[in-house]
Amino acid sequence: MRRDLRPPQAEAALDDRREVLCIACAGSGKSQTLAYRAARLIAAGADPESIVVFTFTEKAAENIKNRTAQVLVATGQSENLLGKMFIGTIHGFCQNVLGDADARYRQYDVLDGNRFKLYLISRYPRLDIGPLRRRNKDRYFDTLKSVQIAWNILRDEGVSIGDVENTDPELAACLRAIETELEKDQFIDFSSMIRLVVDKAGNTPRVTDRLSRIRHLLVDEYQDVSGSQEELVAAIHRLGSSIFVVGDDDQSIYGWRGALVRNILEFERRYPDAGRHTLDENFRSTRAIVQASDGFARAELGATRLDKAPTHVHDLRPRQFGAFFFDQRDDEAEWVAERIQTLLGTTFVERDGTERGLTPADFAVLMRSTKTAEQSGLPRHVAFSSALAARGIKYTLSAGGNAFERPIPAGLRELFRLFENANPGRVEVQELLKTQLAASFPNAREDRLLEVMAKWGRDIHRPQDAVRVRLYPQQLLLDVLEALNLAETALSPDDMRDIGLFSRIMQDVESVFLSVDSTDRFRSIVRFLDNVAEDGYDTSTEDVVARPDAVTISTVHQVKGLEFPVVFVVDVVPGRFPGRRSGYDGWIPVELIQNSVASGAYTGTPEAEARLFYTAMTRAERYLYVSGCASLPGGKRKNKQSVFAARLDHEEMVKDVAVLPEALTRSPLRARVDDNLLPTSFSDVKYYLHCPADYRFRKGYGFSPPVPELFGYGRVVHVAIEKLHELYPERAPEPLRAAEVAAENFHLKHVAPSREPDVRPGAYENAKRRAQEIAAEYVENYGDDFSHRRRVEARFELTAQGCLITGAIDLLVRYSKSGEILETQVIDFKTMEGGQDALNNKDLEWTELALQVQLYAKAARDVLGENAATGSIHLLKDNRRVDIPIDGAAVANAISNVEWAVAGILADDFPMRPEKKKCEICDFKQVCARQRQDFRVGMMPPPMISTPAGDLPVAALR
Repeated sequence: MRRDLRPPQAEAALDDRREVLCIACAGSGKSQTLAYRAARLIAAGADPESIVVFTFTEKAAENIKNRTAQVLVATGQSENLLGKMFIGTIHGFCQNVLGDADARYRQYDVLDGNRFKLYLISRYPRLDIGPLRRRNKDRYFDTLKSVQIAWNILRDEGVSIGDVENTDPELAACLRAIETELEKDQFIDFSSMIRLVVDKAGNTPRVTDRLSRIRHLLVDEYQDVSGSQEELVAAIHRLGSSIFVVGDDDQSIYGWRGALVRNILEFERRYPDAGRHTLDENFRSTRAIVQASDGFARAELGATRLDKAPTHVHDLRPRQFGAFFFDQRDDEAEWVAERIQTLLGTTFVERDGTERGLTPADFAVLMRSTKTAEQSGLPRHVAFSSALAARGIKYTLSAGGNAFERPIPAGLRELFRLFENANPGRVEVQELLKTQLAASFPNAREDRLLEVMAKWGRDIHRPQDAVRVRLYPQQLLLDVLEALNLAETALSPDDMRDIGLFSRIMQDVESVFLSVDSTDRFRSIVRFLDNVAEDGYDTSTEDVVARPDAVTISTVHQVKGLEFPVVFVVDVVPGRFPGRRSGYDGWIPVELIQNSVASGAYTGTPEAEARLFYTAMTRAERYLYVSGCASLPGGKRKNKQSVFAARLDHEEMVKDVAVLPEALTRSPLRARVDDNLLPTSFSDVKYYLHCPADYRFRKGYGFSPPVPELFGYGRVVHVAIEKLHELYPERAPEPLRAAEVAAENFHLKHVAPSREPDVRPGAYENAKRRAQEIAAEYVENYGDDFSHRRRVEARFELTAQGCLITGAIDLLVRYSKSGEILETQVIDFKTMEGGQDALNNKDLEWTELALQVQLYAKAARDVLGENAATGSIHLLKDNRRVDIPIDGAAVANAISNVEWAVAGILADDFPMRPEKKKCEICDFKQVCARQRQDFRVGMMPPPMISTPAGDLPVAALR
């Protein structure tokens, strides 16, 4: 550690005090410090399972996992110890804790912000929202937004609905209805995950036991934790864990949604014996950027910030720092695009001394907001994106952009809008095809499109008293794409990702709508597309493997944690950057959250704006340009320079736009290589091994599959088996009781119960009866699973060349009477049917089934330290177990196949591998050309998979 880390980093990583505050200035290597601290704890004898690392995003978690794995190897430890730790978001951790405490939570679907709003739309009459809308005289979607914010504040602040009722009975009625309906429908949102764990920490033994096993809690980005997140940290600390928090108050930028900067500012007041370390060496930025940004923070924040004095480590050339003020927005945008064009291909010296030419991915154009400006009616990025497009410079809208600015999503939305009021007519469809879709889909089959539109229009607008037909918008999208002849259309990857974005929106709709089989329900989708999806979705064209080689246009919030050689902070004008001060305007009575509001939460303050600007500046490595303009599009008066821009001062700062950086030379363009491991799951690998084109549709383009019949049935049966082991850890229950447990926990979202279940049982009742039979047969025939055995779902992360495989294993652990582990079995429960001759059943893909068990066996041995003696697939519908080879050779072959798949993904090699059986059941058969293609030269096939049916090649090679 003392060799690889700077002294402040090493001292922080070595501090053994129970509470440690690590102030990490921008670019100071906090991820490396966290990684070394975790590895050092293991080397000192800490149980890896007792170490938990909270990160702000999944991307940050991947970075820390990668670094920790490298440190473990460098210090002579197994990188597979990584799988015993939890490194991830607080939400992910709480979801795991709830699932471990009660298996029923494993079948709850998670609502992100967009899905939560769709949930409110889909259950509007049952949630008592109407009275609030009438009272406030708000527009429909404004009311939904206010309700959603109120719910998040309620959960995040730990306010009781009873307290709200004392002041606002109508709001309390709405919030109570949301609480009731979410539980009944088995949905859970991010804020509720944390609140439930916090509330259960002191009174639910299984939750308390899980949190008590944590001995070392490391928290990244501590300046951005919210009220409930801080409560969770404190609860874990009370139960015996040390806490090591890392953050920078100058980069606290999420106060508007409840983050409390006081958590880091007052840490030492809460923990007077805490150790304090400051990482103040900036490895990222030049001297001018470090000194100018720190000077700005000192001037704006003064005594409200923690003391720190960041210094630069590298000051390489060429470099430049400039602040400019233009007369017109177009002048500003043209200069930005011209400067990018000038710097493209110029030599950039990396910190390790290697040289390369700058590529589009090295540039970021950052602004406070990319949403539509009131004065002009145009998104604020338009001037800049248009200037780049005019020069042929590729760009990506990383976030906050309008999902329907591009032609294909816009055309698809207009097509959906045709169904809003009635079955669309022939002329309407033909006109839409001609004006909005034909340019992108020149091979469209007009007659087929007319048939599709007529069929769906007929079904959507069926009379209310007619027999209902379950309708899912994802299937409508696939039917339309098939009629547009997508399979034979050569669209660009960006166009395909645009379709994938629309598909993801439809998946969100399907996640909360039982069906869209009425005029009102379908109209709700159109309204959602118009009012929420426009700026509620990430419109990035980012590929799953690497950031695209394109200029990033983004809000500052979306690039938190990233860095770029060249950064332009634009639109720096009064009222925009800094934004105007705003007070609390939420519906939760302010007196119930007064302490948080007084600390700057849920408001817009000058301090928050200054921290956001500081964060924007410190994304830059070598070149930083800050700019604004006097006349905005549609503006009625000229602006003076923003106080933020005027505050900047440094001896290197240039104000003449014509001045170029010194010592510019040319080098071949070469994109920076991201050395992070490619994180993946077995499901991702399985898609590639089945058919690489399937993987590309799902992961590369973002296409979502249609909802299958009895969607979620396998999960509820699996949960029933888990629940039996949870309730009966020592002995098997009677079959009748097992059936009761299955019935008590049975829940399907996309199949409605019959109105007369006893007289006319439908698909829901038949599925429930079969689940009860499966549970009863399981305990009757495999009751020994409960005798001195414990069923465990163990999560793991297994490193292989170029990737990190994540998953969860079903382990059956047999104990002696004294509690010693005698044997461990890997059992993969599958809700499928094999029949009498399962090994020859062509509907079972034995290579996929066997490979999964073999990976799990390796994880059990290498990661969890359990010597898996046997592995098997348990076919629940047959009530039968089939042994899977898990010897050393079988496992080695499985790993080779995974590494081969990852190599293909990294090489961007996604050939179509059609086969009659595969294509018949493929989710994307309507949009795939199904033309057999070869793998690239050099992609040598991996060894065969050892299966119960013999050695077989994976499906992609057949």
